[in-house]
Order: sequence, then C-alpha cells, then structure tokens
Amino acid sequence: MAKKETKEISSEGSDIRYKYIGFDVYGSKVKKFFKSEEEKKQYEEKVAEYNKTHFSPLRSGTTVKANLMGGVDKLILTLTSLGLIVGGLLPWFSVNTIYGQFRIPGATAFLSVSGLMGLMGEFSSLLPILVYIFSVLGIVSIIFGVVTLIMLYLPSKNKEASQGRLKHALGWQYLPLTIWAAVFIFLVVGIKIPFGEEISDIYAISGLGSKFNIVTFASFSQPALWLCFVSLIINAIKSNDL
Repeated sequence: MAKKETKEISSEGSDIRYKYIGFDVYGSKVKKFFKSEEEKKQYEEKVAEYNKTHFSPLRSGTTVKANLMGGVDKLILTLTSLGLIVGGLLPWFSVNTIYGQFRIPGATAFLSVSGLMGLMGEFSSLLPILVYIFSVLGIVSIIFGVVTLIMLYLPSKNKEASQGRLKHALGWQYLPLTIWAAVFIFLVVGIKIPFGEEISDIYAISGLGSKFNIVTFASFSQPALWLCFVSLIINAIKSNDL
C-alpha cells in the first residue's frame, strides 16, 4: 500500500509544488519575474521616483508603514501626560481635623508630613514608608508625563524610531502601576493604628479608624490621585499598540 501511494505521488510529477512558492524557497523551474536586467532597472527607478513624492509605497493597501499614532491617540496621550504632571503636583490626600483641612500633595507628600513622621512611626513603622511610596509615585508620575510629551512632540525624520522611543516611554509606565497594585493589595489588610478611633474622636479626623486600610485610603484620597492612576493605565495600554 505504501509503495502504491509513493508511486502515485511521484507520478504526479514535481511541477505541482512549484505553483506554491513561499518563504524564499524557489525551485529551479521558476521563471524570473523580470524579462531582463534593463526591465528590472526601469522598475526600480520608477519606484524611487514615486517614493520621492509619496509617503506610502506603490502598494497603497499595505499596512507596513501605517501610522499607528493618529490624531485622536496623540490628543489622548497629550491629555493623560498633562494629567500626570498636574495630578502629581496637586493634593492626593485631604484630611479634615479639628484644626482645619490638611492637604497632602502627591510629589511632596513626605515634605508635607515631615513634622509628623516621628509620631506616625510611633503608631506603625509602615506608615512613614507608605508616605515615601506615595511621594515616589507622585514624582514618577510627573517624570513620565514630561517624558511622554517629549516623545510625542520631539521632531524626528524617522517615524519608526520615534514611535519606538514612545513605545518604550509608555511601556515603562507599567512599573508604577505594578507598585500601585501592590499598595492596593497591602491596604486590603491595612496598617493597625493604636487608639485610632479615640484619636479620630479627639481631633475630629473624619475617616480615620483603628486601621489605615483601603477604606481609609479611599476616604482621604483626592481626584488628582485617581487622575494620575487612570492616566498611567491609558499610557501603558497604548504601548501595546505601537
């Protein structure tokens, strides 16, 4: 049976396989595309002249040189980058106390509460660390906002290289998102605050309880914090399209 099948395949001849050419594998019986070297040269000159006045090649339907950064995408990334810069400078937390409202900007959170770091450390050594993490996230948000705007509007003759640099700038923004995710997971458990409820009653601190957890975080957080967080998500996801 095996001999019969082999015979039938070989009897069809080897010409059939030359009808299906691909992956730069060419048989000896394939005819040359150009009839002569002169015809090939004329075609190359025609393509070169066309490319001088047209951005896309002769095959206008190809997507190899498609513009992956349209006007709408550029506008959105501009707004999110400005959101990272402005949001990083604005207050991320607002705490109402008997002495008034206490606002804590993102990038300078550690400076805003520097006088209270010792007291916070008495409650829990993790509280000052959390303040520094928020400060780093605020500073990183501003830096990524500035870098993204530079990559968006920096003049470049090579669009492919320009989009490659932008892709890297956007892709790195997954890093602060990873830190944010770790913070949220950590705050599900929360940090225990000794006499937290009593302190809240004495100083009229709205939202403070026996723990600094995700609920406390949500009650203290301000729109600028979420603006930075959402802007990072949009920028990072866009890196997947480039």
